[in-house]
Amino acid sequence: MTTYSERADDLCDKLRDLEHQADDGDQLFYCAYLLGLLGLHSAAEEEGDVAFDQYFEEILKDTLNAENVSEQDQGNILGLWHRVIA
Repeated sequence: MTTYSERADDLCDKLRDLEHQADDGDQLFYCAYLLGLLGLHSAAEEEGDVAFDQYFEEILKDTLNAENVSEQDQGNILGLWHRVIA
């Protein structure tokens, strides 16, 4: 079974690929936002892709709200997150 760290590394690789292909500043921001947050929360000692994705999405939503990110940016960041985990 995949550890949280392995899952986060895999998702970071996907995000970096998208970041290199980004053609606008907003996309770069969304990728960088997710990469930074993934780096902070990948060390939990648990396993499972689905479990990590659910764990991280809760943290992501809480962080977006705590940082008062605009609704539009929240929607775009969450949309990117869902695209990456699909």
